[in-house]
Formats: sequence, structure tokens, C-alpha cells
Amino acid sequence: MFLLWIGVIAAAIVVVTRVFAMTVPRERRFMREVLAPEVADGVVTEEEIDTLAGDRKARRTYRKRGESRADRRRRDHVLEAVHDLADQLAESGGRDTGTVAFARQEVMRLRR
Repeated sequence: MFLLWIGVIAAAIVVVTRVFAMTVPRERRFMREVLAPEVADGVVTEEEIDTLAGDRKARRTYRKRGESRADRRRRDHVLEAVHDLADQLAESGGRDTGTVAFARQEVMRLRR
């Protein structure tokens, strides 16, 4: 029975690892596709889209580029706002709705 539990746990770890490896690159590609028009319009910077489509190390590096503590916190908030904008764009199917416009305004407001 003990060996069965070890086998089930090992199989679950392998499945989770494989699913993660298969889905994360696809999700990052979708993030770039969703935000591409926003980069073209100048709402989102290329650095921000690279950070959002990157891994945890890229997000940490982006935040640490801030010169002061307040600047690092602002960068963190901007990154969250850009992520919210991507969520709203995906939810609306790329249409320009009120929630998408609000998310854009938040990105611009936080960037100042």
C-alpha cells in the first residue's frame, strides 16, 4: 500500500510538471498577442509586455529597476494594471468596452 501511494504521488508530480511545461509558453504567447495592439498604441511599453510574458525572474528584475522604493512600488502597480488590462481585453474579445477604457486609463494614471 505504501508503494502504491508513493507511485501515485510520483505520477501526479510528473503530470503536473508536464502540464505546466505545455501550457505556460502558450499562455505567454497569448499575452503578447492580446497586448500587441496596446503596444502599438503606446499604452503598454515593450518592457512591460516582456515582463508580463516572462517568468518570475523577469518580473523581479523589472521591479528592481526602480530607482527608489516609491518607484519600485509604482512599477509593481503598473504591472498589475497592465495585467488587468490584458484580462479585460481578453474578456471583451478585443472590443473597446467601458471596462477596457477604464483599464487603459488606470495604466496611464499609474505610469505618471
